[in-house]
Amino acid sequence: MKKFFIIAIAALCLCGCAKTKTTSDMESAKRYLDAWVHVQKQKHPEYLWKQTGLGSWILEETEGKGEAVGEFTDSSYLRLSYSITQLDGTIASTTYKSVSQQLGSYDETYYYGPVTMYANGMYAGVEEAIKGMKPGGRKKILIPSWLITYNRFDDADGYLGQSSDDIGTTSIYDLELVECFEYIQQWSADSLGRYLVANYPSKYGTNPVKAVADSSGAFGFYYICRQAPEVEMELKDTTVYINYTGRLLNGQVFDTTIRDTAIRYGLKRDKTYEPVSISYGSSWSSISMSGESTKVIPGFARTLSKMGPYEKGTGVFISSLGYSYSGSGYTIPAYSPLRFDIELVDNPND
Repeated sequence: MKKFFIIAIAALCLCGCAKTKTTSDMESAKRYLDAWVHVQKQKHPEYLWKQTGLGSWILEETEGKGEAVGEFTDSSYLRLSYSITQLDGTIASTTYKSVSQQLGSYDETYYYGPVTMYANGMYAGVEEAIKGMKPGGRKKILIPSWLITYNRFDDADGYLGQSSDDIGTTSIYDLELVECFEYIQQWSADSLGRYLVANYPSKYGTNPVKAVADSSGAFGFYYICRQAPEVEMELKDTTVYINYTGRLLNGQVFDTTIRDTAIRYGLKRDKTYEPVSISYGSSWSSISMSGESTKVIPGFARTLSKMGPYEKGTGVFISSLGYSYSGSGYTIPAYSPLRFDIELVDNPND
């Protein structure tokens, strides 16, 4: 699976190769697309072929339920599932496991499922397609290349007048809207509240709202002790060894130091799986992997700061304490809350 923003970059690169193109190329592109649509209407009369105000073509549409998506604000976010298909039938990107399996590109270590996106960071054509949709709704839409752009204009002529360096590739977007919401931090915290009461009711009870408020010293961070330390002491200016396993809230493991766990979840088998050393400084913010110049993510560090010798614990935290808007590779999607199970162990070299 390729991430939505990776496809965006790739599309721009494909269109930016010839720097001498002029806006007249846009007229040629429109004529070509008009001819293509004329032929496809004959081949696929089952499609709606309903044109939007900016010039996209809605092929299929299923209405969802609830409140329709309106104008986006600076704090609007979306949860979407999608597939992107080029005009020659090549599927360029998908979030669906079943589609990836059909393509032969499925990797059990990758994340498949709805992805969270900042609404104002989408292409103009995708934005137009989503507005008016309701949660649970689906729309299959042909979006012309001049609408695969981050630029914004008042009308269709404005988009057709762009430089071809600023556009992507005409593609068919199959979009399924899961939800639209304001404020990513609150959405992430609400997700954690539901997770905490489902998985740790003895500590957090049954009320997700109350669970969210019961943080462990920082908004959106929660620590669960699974085995008490051998001695009560604060670890500072020292080195310890740990085993850990990192998961998404759906249970999918994306990293571990434990070989059996790696095998179970299909992670790389040629990697060395053993405890890793952790350097403690004077505070949680100075914790790092020994020998590495970069510090660990804040949620991981905060989890370690709660632990003592030979303790077993779990840290669960919002995306801003993890990988935030960027995610990490194909395994951690953007804005993902995370869980780490950590155990302080003996030095494996002793």
